[in-house]
Amino acid sequence: MKQRTISFRLAAAVLVLLMTCAPLGACSLGSRGDALDIPGFDMRVKDSEANAQAALEYLAPDGEISDGWWVPGERTRERWETLADSWDSSTLEELTAAMAAVSTMRSSPDEETSAAATWVTARSIEFAVDQVPSRYYTDAVKENLAVVVVNTADEGVKVATGGSPKGLGLYQGEKGKDLDDANSLYTTMVYRVIDNKAAAANIRSALFDAAMERYPDVGDVTTLEMKYQIVGSVYGYLTVIGGERMVDVMGANAEFDNPIGTTRWALEAMAYADAVNQGLFTDPEAFNSEYLQDGGSGEPYSWYTTNDDGTTTFTLDAPPSSEQSAQIHSWANAIDPEHDPEYAVMRADSGVNAGVRRGVCLIRGGDGIGGEPGEIAIKKN
Repeated sequence: MKQRTISFRLAAAVLVLLMTCAPLGACSLGSRGDALDIPGFDMRVKDSEANAQAALEYLAPDGEISDGWWVPGERTRERWETLADSWDSSTLEELTAAMAAVSTMRSSPDEETSAAATWVTARSIEFAVDQVPSRYYTDAVKENLAVVVVNTADEGVKVATGGSPKGLGLYQGEKGKDLDDANSLYTTMVYRVIDNKAAAANIRSALFDAAMERYPDVGDVTTLEMKYQIVGSVYGYLTVIGGERMVDVMGANAEFDNPIGTTRWALEAMAYADAVNQGLFTDPEAFNSEYLQDGGSGEPYSWYTTNDDGTTTFTLDAPPSSEQSAQIHSWANAIDPEHDPEYAVMRADSGVNAGVRRGVCLIRGGDGIGGEPGEIAIKKN
């Protein structure tokens, strides 16, 4: 009799558990310790619209646009509440892969899809920083979350230049949260993933491209200076975040390469090449072959081309190699103001230097070395 009573109680407990877990497939959220089982989603598949759509339908099953923002429905709110309570280390890679896939849909021509994807992207950043301790960030998780950052590159440039990512709607509707909190959240996300080389390279490339696209056409040296002030700000912002992350991971006395993998010198080289390609050097003597050859061997530099119409094009790697940077600086020093009457070289340098300082000071304060708090606080714990 006692054995039958125990069996009855066990069966009843199992029935209650099944009934509790039924809504939204909650029992699949790590209960087996192996997968979320997102319908139609395969985290191994990249660049698939169908895969991204499956992830979107899972992370935002219902909602609508109101006053320009996507507002989640009850099922969506319940889904995220369940995720917050039920994620574990075994499901985090699949979950962040789904978040990454959805972030790619922000550029969808369909207004509702784009708005829903932006809402999910913002919630993904909040979830990754506020819900998941950094010790659970595997390399796969970091690379997934870097994709989320890549697909918020325009907002990232705004943060790096002293603005805010308000187009994302971070902490939207949360009392006590403001744009400073949003900047801190976004920057903390970058900080947590930037020690992964692949993540750092993708973030650098995306934010640099977004910064460059602010001024696709450079018709004068003033615009050149403004353009590279923005690019310099992105570089300063990412470099100081990368440096702080590596110190925190490896120790203050450790030797390491900054994960951003480029230099201020390379930025100046990019600016000089841009000025040339945009036609800001009008004196043909600026491109005298004497200035565009190796000082020792006399071999012409491989990265410049004289076009049929007599103009010159500089084609550098992205980012420029150290050899290319040295060679183009040698050219810039050789031409002197005599062949650069608009002072394009000087204006490029000025823009880069001012931008780098601005990006650094956002994190390390006005003195640039951390002697006072910066405008953006990184959540390191």
